[in-house]
Amino acid sequence: KHADKLVKEDKAQEIAKTVWACDKVGIKLPNDFLHVEKNAEQLVKEGNPQAIANTIWACAELGIKSPNLFFQVEKHAKTFVQEGNPQEIAKTVRACAELGFDSPKLFAQVEKHRERLVKDGNPQEIETLFGRVTC
Repeated sequence: KHADKLVKEDKAQEIAKTVWACDKVGIKLPNDFLHVEKNAEQLVKEGNPQAIANTIWACAELGIKSPNLFFQVEKHAKTFVQEGNPQEIAKTVRACAELGFDSPKLFAQVEKHRERLVKDGNPQEIETLFGRVTC
């Protein structure tokens, strides 16, 4: 009930924080992700990039495949990458890789915004997004 209420009230950041905290103390919450999965389009369309990235990261941390959530990120990849910062985008890219989601639109947008992401990102984020860069 609590997760459903948070999703419906557009509280993606609170969902991500709750899942993170539960993960840290070893509590698994797969049932809560049913509500996230059911309302994934709303979460991605109306949430901010940080909340989206944190929710996706939580999925990867808990090993929860949430196909609709990842589909919605892929569907809205252009907006997500345009509005997100390198940390948020790198978290999302890493989660896609860890859970085996193919995300060609997301990766195309990352490539399209390469210059900004490299300029604004730290070395770890850049490596996550583009692999090791050799000089």
